Amino acid sequence: MTIIVFGAFITSYIHGATGLAGGILLAAILAPIIGVTPLVPVMSVTLLISHLARAWFNKGDFHRGVYFLIVLPAIPALIITTNLYASLNAAWISGILGTVVLISIPYRHWAAHKKIKTRKSALVAAGAMHGSLTGVSIGPGMLLVPLMFGYGLTKEAFVASFAAIALTVNSVRVVSFGAIGLLPLDYLALGFLTGLLSIPGNYVGRMSLRRMNIARHSLWVDLLTCLAGGNFIWIMLREIMARG
Repeated sequence: MTIIVFGAFITSYIHGATGLAGGILLAAILAPIIGVTPLVPVMSVTLLISHLARAWFNKGDFHRGVYFLIVLPAIPALIITTNLYASLNAAWISGILGTVVLISIPYRHWAAHKKIKTRKSALVAAGAMHGSLTGVSIGPGMLLVPLMFGYGLTKEAFVASFAAIALTVNSVRVVSFGAIGLLPLDYLALGFLTGLLSIPGNYVGRMSLRRMNIARHSLWVDLLTCLAGGNFIWIMLREIMARG
């Protein structure tokens, strides 16, 4: 329990300061404790509370247009893929988590180098992709980063808008997992606990965000993403070796 409490605070601080990576890191901490299969349902509850706090703390920087362009196509795609999650084993889940997270690093830098100027149609397509991946993984929000910045958002507007997007999709994901029986009371309680523990970390992290320059923000996101992605690939390999 001490590890969970400490991990929830530290990772939510990172989440509040960068807008990203905190949920992935907490998932990496929880995976060896609760197992891989319950991970996405539990983290859905945790992130619901965590993003609610971040959305509230940063509400002044919220960009309504970006929010709706991404959320509206994300919701139906999310509902479809959430129902596929129950058929996946631990190795598949770990592999999907690790791959999505690691791919986001070169993709983000490629997009930044190309100085992508995002159109509304690109945000709609990204929303549908985000919803599809969110149904079976944690961390696909990384793929939205260059597109949201390419639309002209500041880092503060990105954190506020992304928190609102994540709050909405995690609300839908919690309902979807509950409807198919993948969110029993013990998972719900654990997710609620870690979510509450994340609130003070998000508040402190927000103060760090204001003092962080773009280069340092990018470096932290990359380092933490790489660590979390590598951890999930290791879990996948361990599951495969245990089976064979």
